[in-house]
Amino acid sequence: MLSHHFSTAQAFLATPIAGNHGIDWIIVNYVDWELDGHLDHNCGSKSYDGHQGTDFTLESFAQMDSGVNILAAADGVVTFTQDGLFDKETEGDVSKLLGNYIAISHPNKYYSYYGHLKKNSRVVKEGDSVKAGDIIAQVGSSGNSTDPHLHFELWYDGLYVVDPFTGPCGNPQSLWLDDLPYDTSFGVFESGFKLKTQLTINDLRFRDSSYTSSLQIPPSSNSSLNFWSHLYGLRTNDELRIQWLTPSNIEWFSFSTTIDQDYWYYYYWTFINHENLAEGEWTVVLNRNNTKIAEQKFEVEQLTNVRDKHFQSDCEQLTSESLTTLQRLYGEGINDHRYVGKTIVPLRE
Repeated sequence: MLSHHFSTAQAFLATPIAGNHGIDWIIVNYVDWELDGHLDHNCGSKSYDGHQGTDFTLESFAQMDSGVNILAAADGVVTFTQDGLFDKETEGDVSKLLGNYIAISHPNKYYSYYGHLKKNSRVVKEGDSVKAGDIIAQVGSSGNSTDPHLHFELWYDGLYVVDPFTGPCGNPQSLWLDDLPYDTSFGVFESGFKLKTQLTINDLRFRDSSYTSSLQIPPSSNSSLNFWSHLYGLRTNDELRIQWLTPSNIEWFSFSTTIDQDYWYYYYWTFINHENLAEGEWTVVLNRNNTKIAEQKFEVEQLTNVRDKHFQSDCEQLTSESLTTLQRLYGEGINDHRYVGKTIVPLRE
């Protein structure tokens, strides 16, 4: 339950992460204002039940490895640090809490917490004085985390969780010196191909440059051809439609799925058996609500055996049962795997 004792406080917080919103990171979750369910400060769905902070989320573990600095949000004194824990968690184990984290006490009785830090990235220790904007660590995925992000949490007097944002369902006054935008826009981080049997969500989390490069398919191979896309800002009832187009630009196969709720961080992938496709340059197009959002091309090196409509029928049957896999991050430590079609297997940790 949030307290309103802080509602008359003056703004004093600087953005606690380096880079720019929408370019280097996005905010996936805010503080939850709903006692039963979840509601963010702007009366939206960018939170989850019981969430007590703000999640500044990176695009991938590759970006995490490049080093994204976490900054002190205000002047203060470091009161606690924890370090040395594994920093590439993907399970979302609530018992692991904030993982590697730093706590800072500020002169106005506020305390800020910086969670899920990269292992051994901490550059401050208990008792150190810091200024707003000082580098204190780097973004990781330690503790109760599934993807690399900074969990920023604010408390007053050690007793009350504080939401630093203002909105119609939250506080009457912002505590940010420069207000961060409330962004519900849709976007695409990256899309690409990968030749691999049984691609997994962690393959996409830990993807390297081979996942986005153009492909030339050899004349014989038993690997699956996976098309994937990393998205954010999907809304309830959005339709995602994948199209596989032949070198003659004829639709060879398509498949659609309807989004069942708002998803703010979302992995999508689909695969085909690529043996005996017509030679030439193929195109895969991903559409959202009949608007193209991603397009990738691949080259088939040589024609071995043209498939007929019987194969397309077989492919449609596979798709309805297991071909298309969707994954999204609903919140820190909470995952849903949804296999679209006849089998739906929810996993919730």
